[in-house]
Amino acid sequence: MRQCTHLPRVRFAQEYRPEAECDVILDAIFGFSFKGPPRSPFDAILKSFAGLKKPIVAVDIPSGWDVEKGKVSPDMFDPAMIVSLTAPKLCARGFAGLHYLGGRFVPP
Repeated sequence: MRQCTHLPRVRFAQEYRPEAECDVILDAIFGFSFKGPPRSPFDAILKSFAGLKKPIVAVDIPSGWDVEKGKVSPDMFDPAMIVSLTAPKLCARGFAGLHYLGGRFVPP
């Protein structure tokens, strides 16, 4: 983050409100191997996602979700869509939104 402060066109989530300038929010903050509760500043960013009116598209797994159990906290957001990479993760089993499979495919 410190390196990015020297780049004038990089905006940080604390200063930038994407819902005012876009139609869709892309969630690619954490990957499927993320473990434990999100720390600052990511915890506040993910909590702010829950209040957005714009649809959120999560890449592979929604940030902050457990890869197997899914949404483990009621404070976490529900994306409108998940785009799973390579294969769907267990967390998508109970997901009620749109679900697509994309990315690299494993040959038979």
